[in-house]
Amino acid sequence: MYIMNCKVTLYALIPQGFSLFVDRGILKWEKNPHLKKELVMELVRLFEPITINGLEISNRIVMPSMGLGYTDDYTFNERFAGFYRERAQGGVGLMTVGPIAIDQVGAAPFMPGLFDDRNIESLRNFIDTVHSDTETRVATQLFHMGRNAFSLFTGQTPIAPSPVMSTLNHEMPREMTGDDIEGVKNAFASAAVRAGEAGFDFIELIACTGYLISQFLSPVTNKREDEYGGSFENRMCFGLEVIKRVREAVGNDVPLGIRIAGNDFLEGGNTNVEAALFAAEAARAGIDAINVTGGWHETNIPQLTTNVPPGAYVYLARGVKAKVDASVFASNRLGDPLVAERALRSGSCDMVCMGRALIADPELPNKVKEGKLKEVISCISCNQGCFDALFSGNPVSCILNPRAGRENELVIKKTRTKKRILVAGGGPAGMEFALTAAGRGHDVTLHETEKDLGGQVNLAKAPPGKKELQKLIDSMRNRMDSAGVKVRMNSTVTPGMISNNDGYDLLVIASGAEPLKFHVPGIDKPHVVSAWDVLLDNIPTIGQNVVIVGGSATGCETAHFIASMGTPDPGIFTHLMYHGAEDPEFATQLLYNSGRTITVIDMVNRMADNVGRTSRWSLLKCLKLMGVALRPQTRLLEITDDAVVVETEGGTESIPADMVVLAMGARSVDTLSEECATKGVPCIKIGDADAPRKITDAVREGFEKALTV
Repeated sequence: MYIMNCKVTLYALIPQGFSLFVDRGILKWEKNPHLKKELVMELVRLFEPITINGLEISNRIVMPSMGLGYTDDYTFNERFAGFYRERAQGGVGLMTVGPIAIDQVGAAPFMPGLFDDRNIESLRNFIDTVHSDTETRVATQLFHMGRNAFSLFTGQTPIAPSPVMSTLNHEMPREMTGDDIEGVKNAFASAAVRAGEAGFDFIELIACTGYLISQFLSPVTNKREDEYGGSFENRMCFGLEVIKRVREAVGNDVPLGIRIAGNDFLEGGNTNVEAALFAAEAARAGIDAINVTGGWHETNIPQLTTNVPPGAYVYLARGVKAKVDASVFASNRLGDPLVAERALRSGSCDMVCMGRALIADPELPNKVKEGKLKEVISCISCNQGCFDALFSGNPVSCILNPRAGRENELVIKKTRTKKRILVAGGGPAGMEFALTAAGRGHDVTLHETEKDLGGQVNLAKAPPGKKELQKLIDSMRNRMDSAGVKVRMNSTVTPGMISNNDGYDLLVIASGAEPLKFHVPGIDKPHVVSAWDVLLDNIPTIGQNVVIVGGSATGCETAHFIASMGTPDPGIFTHLMYHGAEDPEFATQLLYNSGRTITVIDMVNRMADNVGRTSRWSLLKCLKLMGVALRPQTRLLEITDDAVVVETEGGTESIPADMVVLAMGARSVDTLSEECATKGVPCIKIGDADAPRKITDAVREGFEKALTV
């Protein structure tokens, strides 16, 4: 439908049982019994070109700077080149290589450096290849960590505006002297000149997430009493002087950007008001584009996890754009093309950043543009392979893309010998094996015992804020369809199906796991249930006094799931607030009051220990807000009709319980290996069928095993 001759498709509900696809840039729908109603719109703005200070960019998608950890000696190596080259070939408009260290005191050897000439030639060769093979423009981000640098890696005490301890490295930085300030400004300028020599199209300065320039901007970290501290005008001085020094060094024709925090989200820190003021001054000082992200790393407001609604922080870009003439980029949770399109249409920004989305699928821009939306590998914001890995000192990978960071070594090649393969199990490992093997040319049939694909992902997506994990299932199912995998639901592989007479060359056992059973008095009482059954909504009535046995991810997220029952969801809460239906304080209390007493017990010292670093704190915060009691170092002794008897350091006690939920782990399910051995049928085990592990392990194993067949 078109209105006033503008190419704008009205938001419309797709008929029940149909799914999206793209035809010449327009999202349409076709029959798909697996999907529910969705919205459609024409992707007009996302693929419009844009010009920034003379630089023509083919579309509005930006890949922002992301720490990758692919080096340990500041070099730009082939691993970086392979990673970035594949994203450029995937059609991103502006691709940011970085962070790039401007000196050694404010960086770490896990990122490339431009504090000397060592990387200029390798970067130039890489950029020349990108320019010759693609339309992608290549940016870089010049980086200084300030107080967040680690002396373990640099051999130097971190420097900062003031001696305020970092909560990331727990080190006390040294207050910067006048010579330090001049030295850092010169380092930014020198690195920018080298970036120009390397052939970068666009240069970005980092002034966000709690790094050096933002440390000068914030009253939380800037306690100086000279011209760089005190008033906000003074606190802006260092950042503005860096901009001017860089602009003088590179000239007026080089597109220059800066990435800022749209709101520090720290008590006593800067808000969107101050961010917009600084952005306006930055533009006057020579900045052409403002990249607006969310808060500092230290914030206790979730920024990137699954419980952050897609596009939640676009309003930060809008607040900045209202104050500047420069181009504005929006960031955080914009990997869904529809969400990104809406952000651009709203006028809140000129470009949108897709970081983790392009780790998951480097071909995302091309796929969407070419009408292959169903083949997109959608980021699920789990952070397991990216941020969790990086903050643990490991290189970045991806739960859904096992090739991420290994593009040069893991090349998918067509098979020379086509095999007929039977996959038993439709969890992540089985699906990944099936679609990869089929993509290589094998004839693959997958059988799933249940009515739904996904295995334990169906448990993981149940707690509040985790629905996005459904994208993993949808993406794999759609890609299996495209690869020609034959899927049989409600079908269990039996020994009789795997005989040589059926013609299968290989059986892949991906039958997953089941809840671990253990023995304790009272374990068979009727009010004792499995966490899996709770998360799958197989339990019609939930008790008022609930004790969950097991404090791992499953136990804690089951507690969150139960605690949220009966509380307003975000849509209801927004309705109440928007119309003034309830007093804000009363409505807020409703959010956190489940009306139940929920206790999680475990013998471990640290609850939710197997949850990634970037997600664990958010989960524990939610449990605290909702009044869930966490009882580590507590051992279950007995389950009675109305309580559990436990042993703690203080002795034995009884906790009231009219429902006991067991979340004590999982064990592998494999009923086929022995039969295979008897009948001489080749078989392999993957995923939880081999050993219960995380989703990322299951997907990686399914992919790698499929490459060997």
